[in-house]
Amino acid sequence: MLSEQDIDAVYKAHANALFSYALSLGFDRETSMDAIHDVFCKLCAERDALAAVVNMRFYLLRSLKNRLLDLCKRKRETIGLPLEKLAEDLPFDLHATVEDELIAHEEQELAARRVNELLATLTDRQREIVYLRYSEGLDYEEIARLMSISAPACRKLMHKALKGLRES
Repeated sequence: MLSEQDIDAVYKAHANALFSYALSLGFDRETSMDAIHDVFCKLCAERDALAAVVNMRFYLLRSLKNRLLDLCKRKRETIGLPLEKLAEDLPFDLHATVEDELIAHEEQELAARRVNELLATLTDRQREIVYLRYSEGLDYEEIARLMSISAPACRKLMHKALKGLRES
């Protein structure tokens, strides 16, 4: 069972990454913060169930994505849009981030611009998988579960993304 201090430590360790991920999925700041709050409220309420969690980062990313999808579904139901393929339709926007000090240097600005141009050549799903693998450090099985695809499909999607980046 997690104590309040444990949950506080988990929040401090993962909140920024969760917020970046939610924004990358195309959600606004307010919705993202609300969803993160909801995830941590659930975490507090279900402390006993967390003993079985092996990878807290993956658990939080998955919980956040599910919560955001629930919010999106509720919004679509309210305005009467179809719910099919909701998870696949989320736009994933990934931008290279460079510390403010480094951006001052012209070489860094050029490199960041080039990386963003290269990432823009990828599909939303490819950008999401690159982000989850290299920014969040998830393995292929975790990414596959998070993106609701098989592990072989995950590897194939990553291969296509990297191949596309090499060709560009």
